[in-house]
Amino acid sequence: MHQFISRVGRWPLAVGLAALGACADDPTAPTLSAPLRPNAAIADPFTVTNTNDSGIGSLRWVLSYADSGQTIRFDPALAGQTITLDSALKMYLTDVAIEGPRDTGITISGGGKTRVLEAWGHGPYTLRNLSITGGSANAAAILGSTHVVLENSAVYGNRGTTAVIALSRLTLINSTASGNSTDSTWGSAVQATQKIELTNSTVAFNASSGLGGSNSYVLRNSILSNNAGRNCTSGPTTLTQEGVNLSDDDTCGGPADIMIADPKLQPLADNGGPAKTHALVVGSPAINAGTSCSVQVDQRYAPRDAKCDLGAFEFADFTTVTVTIDPGVAVNQSNGWAFVTGTVTCSRSETFGLAVQLVQQQKSGKGATSVDAANVVPVECSTSARPWSAAMVLPSGSFQVGSATASAQTLNTEPWVTPASVTGPVKLYRSRK
Repeated sequence: MHQFISRVGRWPLAVGLAALGACADDPTAPTLSAPLRPNAAIADPFTVTNTNDSGIGSLRWVLSYADSGQTIRFDPALAGQTITLDSALKMYLTDVAIEGPRDTGITISGGGKTRVLEAWGHGPYTLRNLSITGGSANAAAILGSTHVVLENSAVYGNRGTTAVIALSRLTLINSTASGNSTDSTWGSAVQATQKIELTNSTVAFNASSGLGGSNSYVLRNSILSNNAGRNCTSGPTTLTQEGVNLSDDDTCGGPADIMIADPKLQPLADNGGPAKTHALVVGSPAINAGTSCSVQVDQRYAPRDAKCDLGAFEFADFTTVTVTIDPGVAVNQSNGWAFVTGTVTCSRSETFGLAVQLVQQQKSGKGATSVDAANVVPVECSTSARPWSAAMVLPSGSFQVGSATASAQTLNTEPWVTPASVTGPVKLYRSRK
């Protein structure tokens, strides 16, 4: 008899058939192996994991797979690092956001040889917590035909032939455009054919005009200053001023429309947060000048006051004032005037008024009556304690020896001076003079 080889071994066919017959009587279904499962979590496909120009994990690679509405973020290990491009990043058809870490941001650089970004399609595209620098290209360093929103970001050190940013619509929120240049003397740092909107943003120190090439400008609590040529080029169909805005020339409107003054900006620097800013200095008219404030933090994510500063930087280096009142108050015997004295100290030299009040409860028959007097005295404040004195004169009668309450508070201070006040008990005594 011939023998056949089965696929499981060299068994005679008869043995194989007997085994199959036994299986036919077995009602139990065969047990299948469990499907294989991954032994590690799959990484977030929308997280950039390296600073390479291209390849798996690069910003360019992640951007190519992003869907509409996606937010691209960065591995925390990349915080503060720079991605240098060999060619422009291109965004098509999807309204994605690229968001760097808010503490130190991410820098995207053209390395001085290429455009940084092209934005096409319907948008809007959002760039958040980023620095865009080193772009160099014909036309513009950021180019496109759609809407781009920059939040808490900076665009600096870029070059274009006619513009640095050239889009159909651009929105800057808590952002800075500074130190950019164009080859054309008629070029502008920021251009958008349809609309340019600035909210608490700073466009300054560009070697070109500031804003240009748009049918509509909307400015809210923003600064345009020290741009070569003009802060706003002529030609917008509409110029909408919201809140308070500041320009050091009248190309963005007259004095009735915009504050015209030197904003007193410090050089562009790393002042904390995701991107560089122009800090305000003491004496800047931009401090506490904003109205209709719509953002709660500045470009660095530092809290804004209820009355926000203009531009992308919220001033916080306030002058602090300490006022003291001496516990003894001399009363002139001849006229009943009282002289409240004390000291005042400031963290920097300032001049302001000090409103002083003295209140005393005096006996009146079987009851008591309250008398008080007030005065405002000018003070020259410095880092060393300086004395002050205020004469307290009642409309009628005189102060008496005994207890009273004195108070003093700063008055007519500059916006960068933190108000101060003090109230306390004092003892009135007769002066020998």
